[in-house]
Amino acid sequence: MSGDTPRRAPSREAILAVHQFPGEFVIKAFGPGTAGFHDAVVAAAHAEIAAERVQVQVRSTASGARRCVTLTLMAETVEQVEAVYERLYLVEQLFLIL
Repeated sequence: MSGDTPRRAPSREAILAVHQFPGEFVIKAFGPGTAGFHDAVVAAAHAEIAAERVQVQVRSTASGARRCVTLTLMAETVEQVEAVYERLYLVEQLFLIL
């Protein structure tokens, strides 16, 4: 991501308004269609939440130039979600997070 816009998770209040913990939380990370991007996104999630508690789905554009990595986190706390967001924003090739 580029520009001067702050890179951070949605506010804690916004997350808690629509999610209960423990529970599932979905994050979609968009970037280039490279294995390195995929690996960095998955590593960011696994650094905060055990691998068996993270489901990963990948969708690529028809050309393969862009990729969306969907993380379904089985998060225990809102702090875990915030920590995953923080790590994802460190992924240099990241275009967008939803």
